[in-house]
Amino acid sequence: MARRSKSATWRVAGCAALLAGWIGAAGGDQRVVLLPRLQVGQAIKYDVHGRVQRHVKTESRVASLLHPGDAQSDVAMALVFTAKEIHLEHGRPVVVARAEFGADEADSPDKSASARGNVEFTIAGDGQVAKAEGLDEVAPEMQLAWQFWLSRFAFGWTLPAEGAKPGDKWKTEEAEKSPSPIAGLEWEKETTYVGNDKCPLIPAETCASFLTRATLKQKSSAKDATPEDYRLHELRTSGTAKGTNEIVTYISLKSGLVVRATEETQQSMDVTIAKADGTNGVHYTIEASSRFETLLVTGGDSTEK
Repeated sequence: MARRSKSATWRVAGCAALLAGWIGAAGGDQRVVLLPRLQVGQAIKYDVHGRVQRHVKTESRVASLLHPGDAQSDVAMALVFTAKEIHLEHGRPVVVARAEFGADEADSPDKSASARGNVEFTIAGDGQVAKAEGLDEVAPEMQLAWQFWLSRFAFGWTLPAEGAKPGDKWKTEEAEKSPSPIAGLEWEKETTYVGNDKCPLIPAETCASFLTRATLKQKSSAKDATPEDYRLHELRTSGTAKGTNEIVTYISLKSGLVVRATEETQQSMDVTIAKADGTNGVHYTIEASSRFETLLVTGGDSTEK
């Protein structure tokens, strides 16, 4: 995390007032800058649920080689976000926070440690997570659900700094961060500010709605797609990967909080992993899909119970 300047640090009431100024018109053209109104100690609860599916076909002459198998997992969890510290860096909010989450007992009887999580993290001024501790302790599907929720909660940080208005579109590129046997994977995204309408579940409030469509592109050669960590282990990979992603996000114009978001992802990979000399090759064909949704439960004025 960047060095913190004392003159750029506000606490509790001062910070809440400052964040309030980030929500609303940024000019006469109805542009809005959407960032959550947060106060230190404030608890915001979300429900997150989804499904992850993966089908793997393996061709190998090495009978003892371990390989990923088919998988289908449903996840439903409650998540409570608490802001521990808020300050400014370069005019942008940086939030140090805690997320406590666990499997919904009504949907999952699993009460093991892997079905719960307590993550300490920081949202930097550009919306990226500068730090996350504790995530490795939970099950992979819970990690995916948390990552989905975090990407939506921090979505406002990634919007144009000068604000946006209905009808605006912009494109971005983002490297795929998950480990993969295919190097050089990158998501090309296009986001549209669709418009303003009644918020899902909170009809008394108005929400800005956004649609993001993304395509997974491969920058590496199909003949040699070896990531550096595979090369260090004297392995070579070849093949292709592709995917699509569609996200719908609703943000309250009143609170700046994400009220509802959904994400649907389809990915496929055709890859061969072998020793550097080309021996002991294993060919994988993988099809994977996921769908996640998050809903605001409490935390905004109109959602308090």
